[in-house]
Amino acid sequence: MPDNTMDDTSRDYQKRHMQWARIRDAIEGSDQIKSMSTAYLPRPDFLKKSHPDAYNAYRDRAEFFPVVDRTLRGMTGTIFRNDPKVELPKRIESMEDAATNSGHSLNIMMQKAVREVMAMGRHGILVDFPTEATTSLSVPYLSTYLAENIRNQKTVFKDGKRKLVRVWLADDFDLDDDEAGIADDAERRLELVINNDGHYEVRKWVSNGQKGKEAGFVMVSFNVPQVNGKPLTEIPFIFINQNDLDPEMQLPPPMKEIVDTAISHYRNSADYEQALFMSAQATPYAMGFSDSETPDTIGPSVVWQSTNENAKVGFLETTGAGIKHLREAMTDKEHRMAVLGALMMNDGKVRNESAETSKQRGRGEMSLMSSVVNMVEEAVTMALKIAAEWTSSNPEEVELKINRDWVEVRMSPQELKELVMSWQAGAISHRTLFTNLQRGEIVSMDRDFEDEVDEIDSEGGDMSAQVTTALFGAAGTAPPGAPAPTGSGKDE
Repeated sequence: MPDNTMDDTSRDYQKRHMQWARIRDAIEGSDQIKSMSTAYLPRPDFLKKSHPDAYNAYRDRAEFFPVVDRTLRGMTGTIFRNDPKVELPKRIESMEDAATNSGHSLNIMMQKAVREVMAMGRHGILVDFPTEATTSLSVPYLSTYLAENIRNQKTVFKDGKRKLVRVWLADDFDLDDDEAGIADDAERRLELVINNDGHYEVRKWVSNGQKGKEAGFVMVSFNVPQVNGKPLTEIPFIFINQNDLDPEMQLPPPMKEIVDTAISHYRNSADYEQALFMSAQATPYAMGFSDSETPDTIGPSVVWQSTNENAKVGFLETTGAGIKHLREAMTDKEHRMAVLGALMMNDGKVRNESAETSKQRGRGEMSLMSSVVNMVEEAVTMALKIAAEWTSSNPEEVELKINRDWVEVRMSPQELKELVMSWQAGAISHRTLFTNLQRGEIVSMDRDFEDEVDEIDSEGGDMSAQVTTALFGAAGTAPPGAPAPTGSGKDE
């Protein structure tokens, strides 16, 4: 009989899956956000449902600020500007160059893990052996799972410790030849469980929506993996959260605040562009004209005539009085996104705090980036040690260290905020951001420079002077009281 419990989700999943979807859409960018129509941009009362073209024009004029993906790319690039230090036992040395079942290197896998935890606050790693492994020279690999694919988990207390006994995962595993009757688009679940014998068991399930049968999931295979001829007693799955490795996710996704602000900015942008459009479109009117006299064209060679001496003509125009306030609201949110991005990189210092006090306090604080790096480093080290044990290697020979040169901040919080805001808006390139982080003693100076122009091209090119004006004033300089921009789109 089909099992319906395989589609159950944890309380964490139920609480966070809408937030994860919103973050994914924001990372995808403007096209994805706009394709969701009223989900992110409600239809205003003045745009009736009977006129969909008017709403489409309203939506298309809006601009979605491309801050989310830029922030993630920048933070990940800052962390991995230097390759991690990796030392592995000889038996599993090949995992450094091919760590995953897709053949990705350990470095690439860790970059993805850091990016995912920065964005979603959750990621997962499963240590596994190739199913076709038949020799003692086979090497384990690591499978990674997105937050949305970690659907449920169960723990129990045993001998005073919490033990993971079950994990539900959405997967895309291949079906065997004898399972050819199953639809290609059938949902698939991987169940990792400690069975009644106390052994680790892997079960594969597929959805069963065939006509005349009870809907649910049907198990298509199960396997009790063995290492060195013995079954395992622990599930080799590691959860990664932004501040711990617990199966439960305690905090909201780190990117939630920036994404919510970006969507609010997008809605302001729609109203702002609509107001500009309406204020620039004068509407002619004619009063006191008979039906036969009503004009149907307008232009320098067209004369409107009426036999009614009280007839009036003119233009209706909006004053645009609220446009300034909309622009101010958008600017405030751009600053907020910059501040949030800067705080993810470093906690900063309190107002009027000296640089030395900030430095000393900073040693005891953890920025989000620092916390995420610690968790990913710890999780991957644990996974590699499991792989070492499975291959009869010494797990103590596993050493992994991710770059942390960026942790200590001497640049002021205001300067860091302005720098991140400039980069998020595209006014400076990724490499120029790095250059200024070096000058602020955030990034190590032993950084090799590559062609800056190529870097700008790879990130979409220079932003227009309009963006620079919006950020730094009409003369292209910083507004009073703010630090001047410390780099340009291209290096001289």
